[in-house]
This record gives sequence, C-alpha cells and structure tokens, in this order.
Amino acid sequence: MNMSVVTLPLWLVVSQWTLLFALGFLIIVMYRQVALLQQLKDRSSEREGLPVGEKAPAFDYIPVNSSTKTPIRFEPTGTWSLLVFADPSCVSCQGTVLALERIAPQVGQTLRLLVATTADPAQIAAVDAFRTASFDIGHIRSDVSSRLYRTNITPFAHMIDPAGLIRAKDVALDESSIRKIVRKAERNPINVAFTVS
Repeated sequence: MNMSVVTLPLWLVVSQWTLLFALGFLIIVMYRQVALLQQLKDRSSEREGLPVGEKAPAFDYIPVNSSTKTPIRFEPTGTWSLLVFADPSCVSCQGTVLALERIAPQVGQTLRLLVATTADPAQIAAVDAFRTASFDIGHIRSDVSSRLYRTNITPFAHMIDPAGLIRAKDVALDESSIRKIVRKAERNPINVAFTVS
C-alpha cells in the first residue's frame, strides 16, 4: 500500500502560527481592557456616596405610598437600615424596588427599608412598583441625595447600622447586588444582626 506524505508549504505553516499568536495576543489585550473597565466601574461606585464608617445624616421625607402625607424624620439610628436612592423613571430602579419587595418579608422587623426619590409625587404614583411597595417610598429634597449623601447615580444603596454608621454602599441594580451590599456589611467590623438568605 502506497501512502503519500502531504507536505505543507513553509509559508502556510508560518502564517498559521503567526495568526495563532496574533489571536492569542488580541485575547490577552481584550481581557486586560475588560479588567480595566471593571476596575474603573468599581472605583467610581466606591467614590459615590458617603464613605463607609461615616455617620449617616438624618433627613425628612414625605411618604408617597401610604395614606400619611405628613413629613417623617429618617433617623438612621436604632435599627439596621437600607437606604436606596432611586428614580421611578429609571427602569433599573423599578427592578430594584421589585427586588426589595421580594426581600422585605425575609428581613421582617430587623431591617428598615426606605427608597428615597426626588421625583414629583405624581410621577412616583404613576409607577406600579413604587406605588404598591410594602415599605416606605419617600419624596425627598434634591439636596438630600446630592449634598448630604453625595449620591448622583441611581439606584444607589447605603447600609446603615444601628449606631447610624454607614457599613456598606454600592449600586443596587437587582436582588443579587442588594444581597452583595448586605454581605459587605456583614464583613465589616460590626456584624449584621440578620442575613438575607
């Protein structure tokens, strides 16, 4: 039986290896770019909001999803609080409110939930997720989020301990990111007295 040996031209072998190395190089460059973008995102969310360990300021809000329309004082002491700044016109914020609605029965009386927004009460009432929430949705002055809490993006959450100190903060896009904020607070020096399972 006669078996012929196939030989490839040298230029074809060299070009294939060159192409393989070029693709490998491009994959490494793309991976580094993705890692750099993730670091920039993480750094920007770290700069957003009050620093962890700082005292959370008190403020007044008007509940828009209850029959009471008199201002309520948010005193960030006495119990664990999850304060979320959100905007009803933001689709991500609507998802955050729905995620908080799913978490609310699990945390019961151990965590106070407050979604604060600068939106007009009529605009808030027009969005089902905000209007039907079982926890407080509060209308606040614009300087509460921007000046007091140094937050300019939404949805953004601060986890506040019973002493009134901020224990964790981050963008709160969905249930997973809310649980991540709770886990960050649990890893801080003072343990959280509850767990969102």
